[in-house]
Amino acid sequence: MTATAVETGFQRFRATFELRLPTDGIFQVSFNLRSRFSLSHWDSMLLAACLEAGVTTLYSEDMAAGMNYDGVAIVNPFT
Repeated sequence: MTATAVETGFQRFRATFELRLPTDGIFQVSFNLRSRFSLSHWDSMLLAACLEAGVTTLYSEDMAAGMNYDGVAIVNPFT
């Protein structure tokens, strides 16, 4: 299934049911981050939630340390 097909299916689903959490905005930002930075679904969701919450530093050993995704800086806590 392509990323476009997933997003299209999600848009149909979203039109049927009201979302509480994650918010609609988190999904929209997540789709944007995923396509712009070639992130996994889960990484883009995490970053989108950070952006919505105003988090500016995300500590992660799995993401690219030193990267900055639209204002969220990635720091590896083990280095």
